[in-house]
Amino acid sequence: MLECASGSHSAVGEIYVREREQLRAVAHRIVRDVSRAEDVIHEAFAQILRYSKDFDPARGSARGWIYAIVRNTALKMQAKARREFPLKDDTLNAICEREQIIPNPASCIPDSMALRAMLDQLEPNRRASLLLAIIDGRTHEEIAEYLRVPVGTAKAWIRRELMAMRRQLDDA
Repeated sequence: MLECASGSHSAVGEIYVREREQLRAVAHRIVRDVSRAEDVIHEAFAQILRYSKDFDPARGSARGWIYAIVRNTALKMQAKARREFPLKDDTLNAICEREQIIPNPASCIPDSMALRAMLDQLEPNRRASLLLAIIDGRTHEEIAEYLRVPVGTAKAWIRRELMAMRRQLDDA
């Protein structure tokens, strides 16, 4: 683990070779899908390399730390998968067709310009919180981590700005 902390990719590779089957089994038990379990392992090892300098042997074993990263990554992926739902082909095609049929594309310009103007008026972190939530579909926790603010702050920003934008649109 000390070699990983110094940035050694070969040390991470050694850990991967030794532990991959057991780690894959842990991930698979949680996400219940071979492909997603592989994604978990990939993401977990990226985290291991990135955060190995934060490992503290006084708090526990390196193996326990690695397994905790894999477990937490798998749980996050599982929670994210629950928020997604598959669409049948006919439903997806209907949505695509509906989106493509705009009788007068110029009619959308005032709405998008108003939205752009409202977003431009927001403080950068508040604008980012909205865009991360709505466009990227990130959770409050992910947004808070990305913006380095408490989760409650990220939630409040999103809620307040959406309400303010709605009022502006209703008044317009």
